[in-house]
Amino acid sequence: MKKISLIGACLFAGFSAWAQADLVKEAEHMLKASDPDYKKAVETIKPALSNPETSGTMMPWYLSGKANFGVYDNGYLQESLGNPLSPEQKKEVGHALINGYNDYFKALHLDSIPDAKGKIKPKKSKEIIKNLAGAYPQLRNAGIFLLQAQDYNGAYDAWEIYVTLPENPMLGKSVPKADADTIVGEIMYYQAAAMLSDNQNDKALKKLKQAEAKGYTPVDVYTYAVEAARRLNDTTTMVQFAEKGYEKYGTQEISFIGQLINAKLAANDYPACYTYVNRAIEITPSDNKEMLSQLYDIKGYILEQEEKMAEASDCFNKAVELDPKNAKGYFDLGRVIYNKAIKLDEESNSGRTSDVTDQLLKAAALFEKAYNLDEQNMSQIPNILYRLYYRLGAGYEKQADMWKSM
Repeated sequence: MKKISLIGACLFAGFSAWAQADLVKEAEHMLKASDPDYKKAVETIKPALSNPETSGTMMPWYLSGKANFGVYDNGYLQESLGNPLSPEQKKEVGHALINGYNDYFKALHLDSIPDAKGKIKPKKSKEIIKNLAGAYPQLRNAGIFLLQAQDYNGAYDAWEIYVTLPENPMLGKSVPKADADTIVGEIMYYQAAAMLSDNQNDKALKKLKQAEAKGYTPVDVYTYAVEAARRLNDTTTMVQFAEKGYEKYGTQEISFIGQLINAKLAANDYPACYTYVNRAIEITPSDNKEMLSQLYDIKGYILEQEEKMAEASDCFNKAVELDPKNAKGYFDLGRVIYNKAIKLDEESNSGRTSDVTDQLLKAAALFEKAYNLDEQNMSQIPNILYRLYYRLGAGYEKQADMWKSM
């Protein structure tokens, strides 16, 4: 391989530095045009951000920040004028604002470095700070764009700049005044929702705690916190948020009482379970039949765990009487009847009785009712019905084959 002389290498390095400096000037010229092509300016300046000769200087980062802000402004204007952005455009525009903030902060840092004499001579800091503070409200919109484009991490990042910017010391006295706590709390809640959608449950739970601390406390803050904690197998936190949600919203959301009862069931604390469910039934308005139906179904399940099968059946019957569309109520009632029939069938020494057959058919009808009401959440029923009709034997082959094929 031919060796490059030291002089040649130095000349090459000098040419490279000159080329990068030329890109900086080109981008600067583009941004000074009467109708700047911001996207092209972003691409033009990009090599200067990674080249060692220029990446340690303020100007490339300043120009990149300015160009990215321009890309966002143009996109936001287009959407505001009734020309909807596509999901890909929303993603591009949202990230442009995030990149613009990151670039401007990098430029602001480099513009504040003392020179060889220890003096700080900022060139663009005043303009950068003005732009950063002025675009504060737009960070909310950028996050919405990214969420609509299903870029959950991007949405989180845009909103994270929004919630932290008013505390950033780099902006000095020009730091924007934070929006009201309830607004900031709502954005934190949106961050949590984005992270839940991306299964980043640690970050979701952290944001929900912050949203609650800001005073943003709609019911979904507690339901989402319970769900995030459940995914993390964090029983303590899950119960804490279920208790808070139940205290604040009662039986408005069934999952709170459900989680509290599950925790007590896991500890075999049946008296506490009955205290919870009976109190919930007591405070639920009589015209809220759907909620009462779910509560009686829960009470039936508790009774079933204590093997109080007759009382459990009464509660399941009550559940479907209150709400004829409660698929789980029909399933639970059918399950109790089915299990009882199977037990009697297996204990019989004289063959199957007509009573067992009747009970199995009654259970089958309840299972079919549950399945017809909610196929998605009752996907296990076809297999149950196949085994039920197979057990019934002769005369029920057609039903067994039908459910086996589903």
